[in-house]
Amino acid sequence: MLTGVRRVLGLNEGEWGRAWPLFTYLFLTTAATVASKATRDALFLDRYPAAELPYVDIAIAVLVGVAVAVYLRGLRWLSMRALQTGTLLFFAVTSLAFWWLSVALADDGVLFIAIYLWVGVFGALAPTQVWTLASVVLTTREAKRAFGFIGSGAILGWIVGGLATSVTARSLGTETLLLWVAASLVASVGLVQLLWRRGSIAPVDQTAAPPGLRESLRHIAGSPYLRAIACVIGLASFATTIAGWQFKAIAKAGIPDTDQLTAFFGLFNMLAGGASLVMQLVLTGRVLRTAGVGVALFIVPLAMASTSVAVLVLGSLAAVSALKASDQVLRYSIDKSTVELLYLPLSAAETFRVKAFIDTVVYRFGDGLGGLAVLAFAAGFGWSPVQVGWVTLAVVAAWLLAAATARRQYVTNLHESILQHRMDAERANGALLDRNAADALARKLEGHPADIIYALSLFEVARADRVHPAIPGLLSHESAEVRVRAVAMLAQANVRSVVPQVEALLRDPQLEVRTEALLYLTHTTAVDPLTVIERVGDFEGFSIQAAMVAFLARPGRAQNVEAAQLILQRMVADGGDDGLRGRIQAARVIGLSPDVFERELRKLLEDDAPEVAREAVRSAGRLGKRALVHRLVDRIAEPWLTGDVVTALGQLGDRIVGTLRDYLMDRDTPDAIRRELPGALQAIGTPAAQTVLVESLLDADTVVRLRAVTALNKLLQLHPGREVDRGIVETALAAEITGHYRSYQVLGTMGGSLAGAEPVLQAVRDSLLQESERIFRLMKVLYPDHDLHSAFVGVQSADRSVHDNALEFLENVLPPPVRALVVPLFDREVSIEERAGIAERLVGVAVGSREEAVEVLALSRDRWLQSCAAYAIGELRLAHFAEVVDRWAGDADPLLRTTAEAAREKLKAHAAPASVDVG
Repeated sequence: MLTGVRRVLGLNEGEWGRAWPLFTYLFLTTAATVASKATRDALFLDRYPAAELPYVDIAIAVLVGVAVAVYLRGLRWLSMRALQTGTLLFFAVTSLAFWWLSVALADDGVLFIAIYLWVGVFGALAPTQVWTLASVVLTTREAKRAFGFIGSGAILGWIVGGLATSVTARSLGTETLLLWVAASLVASVGLVQLLWRRGSIAPVDQTAAPPGLRESLRHIAGSPYLRAIACVIGLASFATTIAGWQFKAIAKAGIPDTDQLTAFFGLFNMLAGGASLVMQLVLTGRVLRTAGVGVALFIVPLAMASTSVAVLVLGSLAAVSALKASDQVLRYSIDKSTVELLYLPLSAAETFRVKAFIDTVVYRFGDGLGGLAVLAFAAGFGWSPVQVGWVTLAVVAAWLLAAATARRQYVTNLHESILQHRMDAERANGALLDRNAADALARKLEGHPADIIYALSLFEVARADRVHPAIPGLLSHESAEVRVRAVAMLAQANVRSVVPQVEALLRDPQLEVRTEALLYLTHTTAVDPLTVIERVGDFEGFSIQAAMVAFLARPGRAQNVEAAQLILQRMVADGGDDGLRGRIQAARVIGLSPDVFERELRKLLEDDAPEVAREAVRSAGRLGKRALVHRLVDRIAEPWLTGDVVTALGQLGDRIVGTLRDYLMDRDTPDAIRRELPGALQAIGTPAAQTVLVESLLDADTVVRLRAVTALNKLLQLHPGREVDRGIVETALAAEITGHYRSYQVLGTMGGSLAGAEPVLQAVRDSLLQESERIFRLMKVLYPDHDLHSAFVGVQSADRSVHDNALEFLENVLPPPVRALVVPLFDREVSIEERAGIAERLVGVAVGSREEAVEVLALSRDRWLQSCAAYAIGELRLAHFAEVVDRWAGDADPLLRTTAEAAREKLKAHAAPASVDVG
């Protein structure tokens, strides 16, 4: 039976084990609070007029502050478990003592003032302990599922407490209710012990607990989010205290008899509790799931505003009962769960540090302000309880403003929590997190030679026309490779301030350094390389040739392009390993010379040696050789050249965007080439390049789509003011979401059929991860003001709290139609079967068999998923896919071809008749 209840409530086994003790604990403390408040109100009003109530309300506010100070000090010496247990036992014992005293000293008015004050302190601390425990036990998403059930314990407590108050007051007398309070608190002690013994509570760092009220106040004042929570709770208490006084005063005027008044209060509490329970079951969960915290925060203040108007107009007991009901019915259902959710984005330690202060001191401070307002306007100005409704309206207006601020700060705090997780994860992975990447690279210039070479390569790509101030200092570095790269970068940037240092390198012990120094001097100065060679000597032939080409090609009186071309042609024609260094220098010197060696550059671009081709690609980019774009694109898929080709295409700029678009849209272009083109478009970075990237979001190839949206994210980050075609992006997002749900249909259908075919299931899971990334990146294009990068990292986190905070962040920043589709995809409490059901409703087609699941994979243009389909066909012996497997066996993709051939063999073996041994 309990399992059925748990399933109806939507709680898993672990959540249920924490939720039902909290539900019961809250039920008992709330019932005790209702009974004690009804007792104190009736006993006090029997001996004092309603006009005296503000004085004791103010006194309660002061006493609560003192009690919380003692409570927080107690955290220095006691554990949270011991403190909660001790507090409950203290209130139980004092309740018994007040019962005995009320019987023995029935005519002592001071005693009933003491009871009134005691109830005020008890009512502030006891329920707060329940919610403090709940906020430590549950994450944001778990709380959304469980708080409705837990909160209904408070509502049921109001009903039962009100009923017990009404029955007990009539039959046994008002004072007897104090025995009920003591019994409820003793039972609560057992529940607290049960929760701690189960060991399911998250560890709390009690060393961070503040030593007193001043430190707590300072901590809250320093946090915009905590200030917002405090304002919401304080103003709510302020408004409801005034409304509560109006209710009591008008009720006392209409019902003079003490026992009848007690019974009325009990009946009202019972009816209000019943209405609140219905509201909790029907509305609370739905509002929190669909509208979220932002909407729920406004429900109670708006209801109180409307009923305050009714009191001002009608002035009747019915109207003021409606005002009190708008507080008691809604505040203990929707509003209570909503306000408690505000604490969930905080860490357990921070919640433990501030919650008791806000829920008691701030809350009672609001009570105190309410009491002062009643004194000022009722006693001071002589306003009637009805006229005080104007004060209620003013405070409710301030409450609405505080709720709007709290809503904004709630989303901000969620973002900060998932951003911190993302930054921690990136630090753990060794990522560069500096805002200025150049500073990070500059620090590498002081490290290991390999790090320096890496940093120089990045500077070379990003800053071809200037160099970092630290680079000239590398001319004396102990690594020859570092010296070579430094001289080359200085020559490329035409830096002439280091000529003396480079001249010194003409006598460097390493030939590569001497060659690069000679080339630098020839390029940046008017020196004749032959003069230098005669003076210094000890140069290889390719060094002399490269220097002569640079010298003869340089504009001026000594320019002789024909002679330079003859030398260059001999260098290019010197094939094999023997001529490798000459061809490398030839490719490099072309990039440093005027654009007169296109034919030689074309040949070098086709060189089989990666080192030669790399220098040729770089020279083509420096010279802006649009005529060579096709040769560059042909080599972009070679891993050792991809980065340089992408950079070179970026240097060609807007002129080649149309050409790159043609390559992307041409289905005959090899996939390996198409997949690298988004990077080139990003390097170009113009609005025209951005347009092509947007068009590519609907490409059939999943890798092209991922790289296109990645490039688009980076461009929009660099140019945040640019507009995109939202229609295409929204279409792409809808397609990705639909495909993601479709993948869950496949996974749900094939999961039970491929127990031994883990590669297929793993491939589908990998595909799901890639689809997830594309979905988040597309949402980032549509909603650039929200940190969806951190949200993506958060939903992937194994940390339950981080994951749930990320989902909560998404629920608060995404538009409702998108939120309704995206959140279930990443909520771990939504099963694969449930996602498959959503997919069936979304696409209108179910995947009901393993054959249909394989067909979905087979129809994908992704070669990896097709390979998985081939694997599944062979493992499951799906013979009717034989023709598809035969076609794949001739595919150019080696993985698909090999997997299909293996599947074909399995199908043949399965179809062959078994041999019979006839002995």
